[in-house]
Amino acid sequence: MVIGGAVICVTCAFVWSIRLTADAGRRGVRWAGRDAEAELAGLFLFVSARRLLTGTALAMLVCIAFGLLVGLPLAAIFLACGLLAVAPRTATALLGRKRRRRLVEQLPDALQLWAGLLRSGLGLSAALLQLGSRQPGPLGEELRLVLGESRLGVPLDRAVWALCDRTGCADLRMLSTLLHTHRELGGNLAEALERLSVTLRSRLAMEARIRSLTAQGRMQGTVVGLLPLFLALVLTFMEPEAMHALFSTRAGAACIAVIVALEVSGFLLIRRIVRIDP
Repeated sequence: MVIGGAVICVTCAFVWSIRLTADAGRRGVRWAGRDAEAELAGLFLFVSARRLLTGTALAMLVCIAFGLLVGLPLAAIFLACGLLAVAPRTATALLGRKRRRRLVEQLPDALQLWAGLLRSGLGLSAALLQLGSRQPGPLGEELRLVLGESRLGVPLDRAVWALCDRTGCADLRMLSTLLHTHRELGGNLAEALERLSVTLRSRLAMEARIRSLTAQGRMQGTVVGLLPLFLALVLTFMEPEAMHALFSTRAGAACIAVIVALEVSGFLLIRRIVRIDP
């Protein structure tokens, strides 16, 4: 009965969690149906949502069976299952952030190369084709997609703007504005691309310096945040009788609520302190 109740509760929690919408900039990610597939396709990860949800559900069932087998408290089992339920969404958000970061780092050199191709006498579309074929992912993949949209009749500046909305890279807005201005008024596009490349490279250098100055504070926040969880896990195996009261009494539940509130507030406070907008 305990196993059946745990399976039912976790299944209900899982079904509820996959229907939540996570705020990712100005876009929402709904983990159901084609919305999940579209989000994964935006990362060029072509995995069906049904397969992803099935794998997550199987992982939760294995976690329940293992936890009951080794005698873990039900609260710890439910916590682990909750973490597994949000793991796909969290992993996709991390992959998307890493992809955007890599795209931003590739952009200055790509703009410099684009300007050089234009100076060599190539047209705008031909230069973009050469640029997309020479750039590795993720920028090369996105540029080839932009070139395909341009061949279908979409103006290049609008295709770049759609790329900005799709990837969440704010630096591409300046490139879209530059291409729109060139399409409407003309001008030396190669020189403008070189100036934009210098600007973006200077911004990346400033952001790298900020990250290096705040690395110690971010590491301290991570260590301080994970240390209570690690100690609780160790004490659960070393002193199971003492930790049982923490998970089975009202006073223990109140202590857990206070600990979680302090953990979250401390994490947000440290993140606010070490976050510097360039």
